[in-house]
Amino acid sequence: MDLELFKNKPLSVLGLFSGIGGFELGLSRAGFDIKAMCEIEDHCKEVLNKNFNTPIFDDIEKLNIGVGEYDVMCGGFPCQDISIAGKNKGLLGGDKSSLWLEFLRVIKQGEPKYAIIENVSAVRSRGLNIILGQLAEIGYDATYTTYDTKYFGLPQRRRRVYIVAVRDGIPEGTELFDFEGRGTDEHRAKVESVNKSFEWDFTKEQRVEDRFAYFTMQRSDQFAEAGLSCTLLKRDYKSFTDVITSGGRVRRVTPIERLLLQGYPKDWLDGCNLTNSQKFQCNGMSVPVVKHIGGLINEFEKNI
Repeated sequence: MDLELFKNKPLSVLGLFSGIGGFELGLSRAGFDIKAMCEIEDHCKEVLNKNFNTPIFDDIEKLNIGVGEYDVMCGGFPCQDISIAGKNKGLLGGDKSSLWLEFLRVIKQGEPKYAIIENVSAVRSRGLNIILGQLAEIGYDATYTTYDTKYFGLPQRRRRVYIVAVRDGIPEGTELFDFEGRGTDEHRAKVESVNKSFEWDFTKEQRVEDRFAYFTMQRSDQFAEAGLSCTLLKRDYKSFTDVITSGGRVRRVTPIERLLLQGYPKDWLDGCNLTNSQKFQCNGMSVPVVKHIGGLINEFEKNI
């Protein structure tokens, strides 16, 4: 057997709570092999079937898999009960976010080498300690960080917590998320450069070559100009938080622009026959962020 060839085999992925496939797209761009997905919403499954050639399981509560079937499990479980903008019931207090327990069950059942978990930043005070403790109970070391989409080449302010759990443990002194590198002067200069690139003052006609700005809602009756979108939300279809001014007119962000703000190709929904409301509900992972995490796992794989 060629052990080197076996070692370089792409990590196989089971996507959970797949939505329209942002996690899977990001990991595939990092060289992972998407083997299967799980998604309950019919309109999302239509998008997944159009863009991936993999099996799609319907319901995580009915999902059962064998040990070692997948190297990686990934997903962003429902945030409605955790989110500040949601019901505020906490991780296990509502019927949506408590689906984390099903995510945990499938991890325990399948024993993947890695699990990648995403949720809103509010989870840090509304259940993160429970998640980390439960992962430890089933034999996984876990590390976490907060990433903001605006630092990954997309003009959207979207802070999310990402957890990577490792079945075989994280060696002492190893920083999977490269925290040390993120504290350097060079990294800080890059962050400041990104922040400066989003400065905007439409009244002074800055960045005339672009000729657009996002107007982000600060309160129900106040807006502020910015060079980047505020966090995209499913409820934006009825109660917008972002509008664009372009060519002297004010308008809503379009479904295609929402895709681009998340890093999807603009034709991701083409041919899927979705209603406008469903297109606005197609909201999920920021693809470049997930690709970056996939790259970090690839580096971790090389060094263990």
